[in-house]
Amino acid sequence: MIDLKAPISSIMTTNLVIITPEDNLLKVKKIFEEHAIHHIPVVHYKDLVGMISKSDFLLYANSLGRGSDILIQDDQKLEFTLVSQLMITKLGKLEPDDRIEVAIDVFLKNYFHCLPVVQGTELKGLVTPFDILRYVGTSL
Repeated sequence: MIDLKAPISSIMTTNLVIITPEDNLLKVKKIFEEHAIHHIPVVHYKDLVGMISKSDFLLYANSLGRGSDILIQDDQKLEFTLVSQLMITKLGKLEPDDRIEVAIDVFLKNYFHCLPVVQGTELKGLVTPFDILRYVGTSL
C-alpha cells in the first residue's frame, strides 16, 4: 500500500558521499566518475552548507580553457578550484518528519532534482524523485 503520508525519512538515502567547502573540484570529478550519483552534499562538520550537482560541475568543467591563454591542464585548474567557489548554497530542504507527499509537491513546483533532508542544520539524508518512484513501484 502506498502511504504518501509516511515520513520522508522512510525512503531517503542515508549512505551519502559528502565533501567539504575546502575540498577541490578534482575530488568532485573523481567522485562523479566513481559513483552513480548526481548530487554531492557539502558539509562543514555535520552541517549542510551547500550542494554540487553533476550538471553544474560539468558546465563549469566544460568551460575550462575556453578563451584562456594560460596553458594549464584542466585537472590542474580543478585541483586549484575549491568546492566553495561552485557550490549552491540556497537549497530547498526537508525535515525527516516531512511527509512524502510534501516532497512530491516540492518536486512538482520547482526544478529541484534532489532535496537534502536536515534536522536543524545537520544533514540526515537526500531524497530524489527516483527515491519516490522506487517507493511507489515497490508498493504496487
